Amino acid sequence: MFRQPNGAGIGNYFNSLSNALPAPNDEMDARFRALNADTLKKEFGGDGIFFNGPRRLVVNTITASSWDGCKKRVIGTIPLNLDGTFEVPSFDKFVSGPPVAYAPLVSKRDSRMIFNAGETVYELITPEGAVYTMFSLSLKADAKNTIENLPTLGKRLTLPTGWKFRSRKLDKEMVLTAAADSNPPNTVVLDQLEGNYQYNAGAK
Repeated sequence: MFRQPNGAGIGNYFNSLSNALPAPNDEMDARFRALNADTLKKEFGGDGIFFNGPRRLVVNTITASSWDGCKKRVIGTIPLNLDGTFEVPSFDKFVSGPPVAYAPLVSKRDSRMIFNAGETVYELITPEGAVYTMFSLSLKADAKNTIENLPTLGKRLTLPTGWKFRSRKLDKEMVLTAAADSNPPNTVVLDQLEGNYQYNAGAK
């Protein structure tokens, strides 16, 4: 991540989607948790590091475009690609944690995520009525925050005044799209467990 002159932050984000992992999930999770922020800053530059995982995708299918010519970077034996950038209003607050929950953040990437008919989706609704649909959960704060435990997520979240959480079963396929150059820009929201939700313009 890089601190901006106005105190905001811009981050390059990397993930392992589409890459063959050299070990099972539990082992890869342990390797990710062992990464050291100071070591990564020395090797790759930047003003700070935000560890956005380990996490699990909760969509059925995803297609996305990696940036920088799809160049693969092996970081701590984890094969990663640069898949976009994100912007936060305060660099210092974001990297020092806890994460900025329940606040829309700009996320610039090109992706298409598909939820099959019959799947249950989990959503946050802002006081203004904007709907954000979960596309990945985090195991960073709570290793038991698994896909199997998603049905109890609503009971485990403490929402700000005016926010709502809901789950619903899809009667038809649902597609979430994001474009790096969209105007207005694509936005995402984190819950307090760092679950990741994308703005869903087609939901009410």
